Amino acid sequence: MRKKILGIVTIVTLVLMMLVTSVNAAEFTADKTEIKKGDIVTLTVKVDEPTQVIQFDVAYDATKYEYVADSASSALEATSSADQGNGTVRVSAFATGATTTADTLTLQFKAIENGENVAFTISNAAIKTEEGRVEPTFASTTVNVTVAEPTEEPTDPENPDEEEPTDPSTPEDPDKEEPTTPDENKGEEGNKDENKGSSEYVDEDGNPITRLPQTGSLLPAIAVGAVILVAAAIITFKAIKK
Repeated sequence: MRKKILGIVTIVTLVLMMLVTSVNAAEFTADKTEIKKGDIVTLTVKVDEPTQVIQFDVAYDATKYEYVADSASSALEATSSADQGNGTVRVSAFATGATTTADTLTLQFKAIENGENVAFTISNAAIKTEEGRVEPTFASTTVNVTVAEPTEEPTDPENPDEEEPTDPSTPEDPDKEEPTTPDENKGEEGNKDENKGSSEYVDEDGNPITRLPQTGSLLPAIAVGAVILVAAAIITFKAIKK
């Protein structure tokens, strides 16, 4: 009886040993920790050694992200993904050739709404290497990504690099001459025109004549002088003739 019981235990132990799988370290990461609406975040599953089969589920918040259809990618030829419709994407990939292996698989999600530290969680992961089926152990099964609008930094009004508005009452260039008024810009021509307007008589250069010739008194004086000269000449002639 003892031998029979020992035999049964031995068989069960051997079966359990065959079912036990090895453990392999793995990583679940995101390429960004903060994005804005419309941006794409890429999730990566990486294992320590090349595998022939990779399968896992990723849970996400469907109100903040949408899965980019058929974005799952790996070096394994048969890589596929399907959105389960309940905020979970199932990804599987396997090699069609005996020697084909991969250690990395990626998939993408698009942000559709703002949210702080929105989680992606991996579960039901299983891989198969050349040594057999392996259950990966993740350092963290959750990654958080925030969706937010970019914030604009306020402009510092005391920033010396910024140009201050110019006072309209102060000329920008101290060496620049202020525009002159038409009265100040007349010059000599303007003065001549003014003189012309203020006097009836001007000379040929346009200068005003301040004294007019006394024509009324000058002609009689000339006539009297001429008579005197003629009389003097006659008297002198007679005196010489005697």
